[in-house]
Amino acid sequence: MIVGLAALAPLANAQGQAAPLRVNPLGRDSYWIEGGVGSNAGVIIGKDGVIVIDAKQTPESGRGVLAEIAKLTPKPVTHVILTHSNLDHVDGLASFPKGLTIVAQENCKKQMENPRSNPQNIDLRDYLPTKTVKEKESLTINGVRFELLHFAPAHTSGDLIIYLPDQKVAFTGDITVTRLPYPLIHLEDNGSSEGWIESMKRIVALDADTFVPGHGGVQTKAELQNRLANTAARRAKIKELIAQGKSLDQIKTALGEAVTPAAGGQSFASFTEVVYKELSKS
Repeated sequence: MIVGLAALAPLANAQGQAAPLRVNPLGRDSYWIEGGVGSNAGVIIGKDGVIVIDAKQTPESGRGVLAEIAKLTPKPVTHVILTHSNLDHVDGLASFPKGLTIVAQENCKKQMENPRSNPQNIDLRDYLPTKTVKEKESLTINGVRFELLHFAPAHTSGDLIIYLPDQKVAFTGDITVTRLPYPLIHLEDNGSSEGWIESMKRIVALDADTFVPGHGGVQTKAELQNRLANTAARRAKIKELIAQGKSLDQIKTALGEAVTPAAGGQSFASFTEVVYKELSKS
Protein backbone atom coordinates (compact mmCIF):
# COMPACT_ATOMS: atom_id res chain seq x y z
CA MET A 1 0.00 0.00 0.00
CA ILE A 2 1.23 3.48 -0.86
CA VAL A 3 0.07 6.40 1.23
CA GLY A 4 -0.92 9.41 -0.88
CA LEU A 5 -0.95 13.07 0.01
CA ALA A 6 -4.75 12.91 -0.08
CA ALA A 7 -4.63 10.86 3.11
CA LEU A 8 -3.11 13.84 4.90
CA ALA A 9 -5.11 16.61 3.26
CA PRO A 10 -7.83 18.44 5.14
CA LEU A 11 -11.37 17.26 4.55
CA ALA A 12 -12.80 18.83 1.39
CA ASN A 13 -16.22 20.30 0.80
CA ALA A 14 -18.60 19.22 -1.93
CA GLN A 15 -16.80 21.37 -4.51
CA GLY A 16 -13.48 19.63 -3.74
CA GLN A 17 -12.03 22.74 -2.10
CA ALA A 18 -10.13 22.67 1.18
CA ALA A 19 -12.33 23.01 4.24
CA PRO A 20 -12.54 26.46 5.82
CA LEU A 21 -10.19 27.23 8.66
CA ARG A 22 -11.67 26.49 12.05
CA VAL A 23 -10.21 27.72 15.33
CA ASN A 24 -10.57 25.34 18.29
CA PRO A 25 -9.82 26.46 21.86
CA LEU A 26 -7.42 24.52 24.06
CA GLY A 27 -7.63 26.82 27.09
CA ARG A 28 -5.36 29.55 28.53
CA ASP A 29 -5.21 31.55 25.32
CA SER A 30 -4.18 28.46 23.33
CA TYR A 31 -5.84 27.20 20.14
CA TRP A 32 -5.41 24.79 17.29
CA ILE A 33 -6.51 25.55 13.73
CA GLU A 34 -7.71 22.91 11.29
CA GLY A 35 -8.77 23.24 7.67
CA GLY A 36 -7.19 25.11 4.80
CA VAL A 37 -4.35 23.41 2.97
CA GLY A 38 -1.74 21.59 5.01
CA SER A 39 -1.31 20.54 8.60
CA ASN A 40 -2.98 21.65 11.78
CA ALA A 41 -1.54 24.84 13.26
CA GLY A 42 -1.24 25.96 16.87
CA VAL A 43 -1.73 29.46 18.27
CA ILE A 44 -0.58 30.51 21.74
CA ILE A 45 -1.23 34.09 22.81
CA GLY A 46 1.43 35.37 25.18
CA LYS A 47 1.92 38.56 27.13
CA ASP A 48 3.47 40.57 24.30
CA GLY A 49 2.87 38.49 21.20
CA VAL A 50 1.69 35.29 19.56
CA ILE A 51 3.52 32.00 19.07
CA VAL A 52 2.41 29.91 16.07
CA ILE A 53 3.08 26.19 15.73
CA ASP A 54 3.41 25.15 12.07
CA ALA A 55 2.33 27.37 9.18
CA LYS A 56 0.26 25.19 6.81
CA GLN A 57 1.14 24.45 3.20
CA THR A 58 0.27 27.44 1.04
CA PRO A 59 0.69 31.20 1.34
CA GLU A 60 -3.11 31.48 1.12
CA SER A 61 -3.64 29.17 4.10
CA GLY A 62 -0.82 30.93 5.95
CA ARG A 63 -2.59 34.24 5.43
CA GLY A 64 -5.77 32.61 6.64
CA VAL A 65 -4.07 31.62 9.90
CA LEU A 66 -2.85 35.19 10.38
CA ALA A 67 -6.37 36.50 9.72
CA GLU A 68 -7.82 34.15 12.33
CA ILE A 69 -5.17 35.26 14.83
CA ALA A 70 -6.12 38.90 14.20
CA LYS A 71 -9.68 38.03 15.24
CA LEU A 72 -8.37 36.66 18.55
CA THR A 73 -5.88 39.37 19.49
CA PRO A 74 -4.22 42.54 18.18
CA LYS A 75 -0.86 41.23 19.39
CA PRO A 76 1.72 40.46 16.66
CA VAL A 77 3.09 37.06 15.77
CA THR A 78 6.65 36.98 17.16
CA HIS A 79 7.62 33.29 16.98
CA VAL A 80 6.90 30.24 14.84
CA ILE A 81 7.83 26.78 16.13
CA LEU A 82 8.01 24.01 13.53
CA THR A 83 7.28 20.36 14.27
CA HIS A 84 9.29 19.25 11.21
CA SER A 85 10.28 20.23 7.67
CA ASN A 86 7.52 18.77 5.45
CA LEU A 87 6.08 21.34 3.03
CA ASP A 88 2.56 21.00 4.41
CA HIS A 89 3.86 22.41 7.70
CA VAL A 90 6.33 25.06 6.53
CA ASP A 91 5.47 26.51 3.10
CA GLY A 92 2.76 28.77 4.52
CA LEU A 93 5.58 30.71 6.18
CA ALA A 94 5.95 32.61 2.91
CA SER A 95 2.95 34.75 3.90
CA PHE A 96 4.21 35.50 7.42
CA PRO A 97 6.05 38.72 8.36
CA LYS A 98 9.81 38.55 7.90
CA GLY A 99 12.12 38.80 10.87
CA LEU A 100 10.28 36.36 13.12
CA THR A 101 12.05 34.01 15.49
CA ILE A 102 11.61 30.58 13.87
CA VAL A 103 12.42 27.61 16.09
CA ALA A 104 13.02 24.03 14.89
CA GLN A 105 14.97 20.89 15.59
CA GLU A 106 18.46 21.12 14.09
CA ASN A 107 17.80 18.43 11.46
CA CYS A 108 14.63 20.25 10.42
CA LYS A 109 16.71 23.31 9.62
CA LYS A 110 19.12 21.23 7.53
CA GLN A 111 16.22 19.70 5.62
CA MET A 112 14.71 23.12 4.95
CA GLU A 113 18.08 24.37 3.68
CA ASN A 114 18.29 21.38 1.33
CA PRO A 115 14.70 20.30 0.59
CA ARG A 116 14.24 16.94 -1.10
CA SER A 117 11.32 18.32 -3.09
CA ASN A 118 9.77 21.72 -3.67
CA PRO A 119 6.84 21.21 -6.04
CA GLN A 120 5.24 24.52 -5.06
CA ASN A 121 8.43 26.43 -5.84
CA ILE A 122 8.05 28.53 -2.67
CA ASP A 123 11.13 30.45 -1.61
CA LEU A 124 11.69 30.10 2.14
CA ARG A 125 15.20 31.55 2.31
CA ASP A 126 13.88 34.37 4.50
CA TYR A 127 12.09 31.89 6.77
CA LEU A 128 14.77 29.40 7.75
CA PRO A 129 14.93 28.57 11.46
CA THR A 130 16.81 31.17 13.48
CA LYS A 131 16.99 29.01 16.63
CA THR A 132 17.53 25.26 16.75
CA VAL A 133 17.02 22.58 19.37
CA LYS A 134 19.02 19.36 19.52
CA GLU A 135 17.17 17.20 22.06
CA LYS A 136 15.49 19.27 24.76
CA GLU A 137 15.11 22.90 25.65
CA SER A 138 12.87 24.73 28.10
CA LEU A 139 11.87 28.22 27.02
CA THR A 140 9.61 30.97 28.27
CA ILE A 141 8.29 32.96 25.32
CA ASN A 142 6.06 35.97 25.93
CA GLY A 143 5.42 34.66 29.42
CA VAL A 144 4.40 31.16 28.25
CA ARG A 145 6.40 28.10 29.29
CA PHE A 146 7.40 25.66 26.55
CA GLU A 147 9.34 22.41 26.56
CA LEU A 148 10.71 21.55 23.12
CA LEU A 149 11.51 17.85 22.83
CA HIS A 150 13.23 15.62 20.27
CA PHE A 151 13.37 12.01 21.41
CA ALA A 152 14.52 10.10 18.30
CA PRO A 153 14.11 10.11 14.52
CA ALA A 154 10.46 9.15 14.00
CA HIS A 155 8.31 10.66 11.23
CA THR A 156 11.52 12.45 10.16
CA SER A 157 14.90 12.97 11.81
CA GLY A 158 13.89 16.55 12.62
CA ASP A 159 10.71 16.03 14.65
CA LEU A 160 10.02 18.40 17.53
CA ILE A 161 7.30 17.95 20.13
CA ILE A 162 6.02 21.21 21.59
CA TYR A 163 4.83 20.65 25.17
CA LEU A 164 3.05 23.30 27.21
CA PRO A 165 3.30 22.03 30.81
CA ASP A 166 0.97 24.63 32.32
CA GLN A 167 -1.79 23.84 29.82
CA LYS A 168 -1.00 20.10 29.76
CA VAL A 169 -1.08 20.21 25.96
CA ALA A 170 1.42 18.69 23.50
CA PHE A 171 1.68 19.36 19.77
CA THR A 172 3.11 16.19 18.25
CA GLY A 173 3.38 17.01 14.54
CA ASP A 174 3.12 14.03 12.22
CA ILE A 175 4.32 11.54 14.81
CA THR A 176 0.58 11.24 15.30
CA VAL A 177 -1.48 11.36 12.10
CA THR A 178 -4.90 10.15 13.07
CA ARG A 179 -6.25 9.57 9.55
CA LEU A 180 -3.84 6.69 8.93
CA PRO A 181 -4.02 3.36 10.78
CA TYR A 182 -0.24 3.21 11.28
CA PRO A 183 2.52 5.83 11.39
CA LEU A 184 3.82 7.57 8.29
CA ILE A 185 7.61 7.34 8.33
CA HIS A 186 9.74 9.28 5.86
CA LEU A 187 12.88 7.18 5.33
CA GLU A 188 13.92 9.79 2.77
CA ASP A 189 14.09 12.25 5.69
CA ASN A 190 15.84 9.69 7.91
CA GLY A 191 12.74 8.77 9.89
CA SER A 192 12.61 5.49 11.79
CA SER A 193 9.87 3.08 12.86
CA GLU A 194 11.90 2.05 15.91
CA GLY A 195 12.45 5.72 16.73
CA TRP A 196 8.72 6.34 16.31
CA ILE A 197 7.96 3.75 18.99
CA GLU A 198 10.56 5.29 21.32
CA SER A 199 9.20 8.78 20.68
CA MET A 200 5.61 7.75 21.28
CA LYS A 201 6.51 6.03 24.55
CA ARG A 202 7.99 9.28 25.78
CA ILE A 203 5.12 11.38 24.44
CA VAL A 204 2.54 9.38 26.39
CA ALA A 205 4.76 9.72 29.48
CA LEU A 206 4.30 13.50 29.40
CA ASP A 207 1.97 15.06 31.96
CA ALA A 208 -0.45 16.11 29.23
CA ASP A 209 -4.15 15.59 28.75
CA THR A 210 -4.54 16.81 25.16
CA PHE A 211 -2.37 15.93 22.17
CA VAL A 212 -2.70 17.90 18.94
CA PRO A 213 -1.60 15.83 15.91
CA GLY A 214 -0.23 17.10 12.64
CA HIS A 215 -3.44 16.02 10.91
CA GLY A 216 -6.81 15.07 12.35
CA GLY A 217 -8.55 15.82 15.63
CA VAL A 218 -7.05 16.11 19.09
CA GLN A 219 -6.19 12.90 20.89
CA THR A 220 -6.26 11.71 24.49
CA LYS A 221 -3.44 9.87 26.20
CA ALA A 222 -5.46 6.65 26.11
CA GLU A 223 -5.87 6.95 22.34
CA LEU A 224 -2.13 7.42 21.87
CA GLN A 225 -1.36 4.49 24.15
CA ASN A 226 -3.65 2.32 22.03
CA ARG A 227 -1.97 3.54 18.84
CA LEU A 228 1.45 2.79 20.33
CA ALA A 229 0.42 -0.74 21.32
CA ASN A 230 -1.07 -1.49 17.89
CA THR A 231 1.97 -0.12 16.07
CA ALA A 232 4.46 -2.00 18.24
CA ALA A 233 2.51 -5.23 17.66
CA ARG A 234 2.40 -4.57 13.89
CA ARG A 235 6.14 -3.94 13.73
CA ALA A 236 6.83 -7.10 15.77
CA LYS A 237 4.66 -9.15 13.39
CA ILE A 238 6.44 -7.76 10.32
CA LYS A 239 9.79 -8.55 11.96
CA GLU A 240 8.61 -12.11 12.64
CA LEU A 241 7.52 -12.60 9.02
CA ILE A 242 10.82 -11.23 7.72
CA ALA A 243 12.65 -13.74 9.94
CA GLN A 244 10.58 -16.47 8.28
CA GLY A 245 11.93 -15.37 4.92
CA LYS A 246 8.69 -13.86 3.65
CA SER A 247 8.81 -11.36 0.80
CA LEU A 248 7.24 -7.93 1.05
CA ASP A 249 4.24 -9.01 -1.04
CA GLN A 250 3.80 -12.11 1.11
CA ILE A 251 3.91 -9.99 4.25
CA LYS A 252 1.34 -7.58 2.87
CA THR A 253 -0.95 -10.48 1.99
CA ALA A 254 -0.54 -11.99 5.45
CA LEU A 255 -1.44 -8.64 7.01
CA GLY A 256 -4.45 -8.10 4.74
CA GLU A 257 -2.93 -5.22 2.80
CA ALA A 258 -3.19 -4.55 -0.92
CA VAL A 259 -0.07 -5.70 -2.75
CA THR A 260 -0.45 -3.32 -5.71
CA PRO A 261 -0.05 0.37 -4.84
CA ALA A 262 -2.73 2.85 -5.72
CA ALA A 263 -2.10 4.64 -9.00
CA GLY A 264 -1.57 8.37 -9.45
CA GLY A 265 -0.37 11.24 -7.29
CA GLN A 266 2.64 11.74 -5.09
CA SER A 267 2.88 8.93 -2.60
CA PHE A 268 4.85 7.64 0.37
CA ALA A 269 5.73 4.17 1.57
CA SER A 270 3.29 2.48 3.94
CA PHE A 271 4.34 1.46 7.45
CA THR A 272 4.75 -2.16 6.32
CA GLU A 273 7.02 -1.12 3.44
CA VAL A 274 9.08 1.09 5.74
CA VAL A 275 9.62 -1.63 8.34
CA TYR A 276 10.44 -4.16 5.62
CA LYS A 277 13.08 -1.83 4.15
CA GLU A 278 14.55 -1.10 7.58
CA LEU A 279 14.74 -4.71 8.76
CA SER A 280 15.55 -6.48 5.52
CA LYS A 281 18.02 -3.78 4.40
CA SER A 282 16.56 -4.12 0.91
